[in-house]
Amino acid sequence: MKIRRAAIYARPDRKEALELAREAFRLLSEQGIEVFYDTSIANILNGPSIELRFQDVDAVIVIGGDGTLLRVLQLLHDRAPILHLVRMGRKAFLFEDIDPRQSIQNINKLLEGKYELEIIRRLRVRVLGHEFYALNEAAILALGSKVVGLRVTVDNEVVYSDLEGDGIIVSTPTGSTAYNYSAGGPILHPDLEAVSLTPVNPVERYVGPIVVPGRLTVRILVHYTLRPVKLIVDGVVERLLYKGVVVEGVLDGPPIRIARFNKFSRLKAPWLRK
Repeated sequence: MKIRRAAIYARPDRKEALELAREAFRLLSEQGIEVFYDTSIANILNGPSIELRFQDVDAVIVIGGDGTLLRVLQLLHDRAPILHLVRMGRKAFLFEDIDPRQSIQNINKLLEGKYELEIIRRLRVRVLGHEFYALNEAAILALGSKVVGLRVTVDNEVVYSDLEGDGIIVSTPTGSTAYNYSAGGPILHPDLEAVSLTPVNPVERYVGPIVVPGRLTVRILVHYTLRPVKLIVDGVVERLLYKGVVVEGVLDGPPIRIARFNKFSRLKAPWLRK
């Protein structure tokens, strides 16, 4: 894919990240690429800005960690430009573990097409006429000290008829090592087309997680609550839900596309992390 138009998104709170953003801008400009800073850093760096929520680009240089990447993906919504990831964060499991300045220099390889493209499917989440996309998970969680009652079906087959507790996590294979794993859910191999349904602190201790095919639609009905509950998508998007609301999820959302320049292990079991 020929890259003609690119954007740079970096952590605005890290001086090093902003310096790398300037260097990325210089390298791209020297190659004749139309390049912009995301609006969150454009004023800081005194450069041309772009609103990624509304404008298209061929590639995005992401400088930060997993949290930075998740925020970028929510801005991009259903669009899938090539992502060039530059590690500048404590938690950066989707980023290649190489020196950030070397990652910036790899921009030249990006423009020459010298990379492997990793494609990761996202979870499509529908609620109240809106659609969101999750790389890691969608969680429905009770607020405060009250429990929520949920009815969960998979293609109309009941999985949890009356799940009472703090809520449930619907996790992708990519997100299975994150919040899902912390809540006692299983780790899914990244090649699986599946999602994990993991109850969060269920009242009935015998209730456990289940893995279901990703092509099937998960429907979660909020059938009991004394106060609003919260839908949280990738820790970024939050929506309040009320009794009677149905949330649907299926692993057929638009993919993300990551440029890889080195051998990269997609299996991120926590006990294998250094």
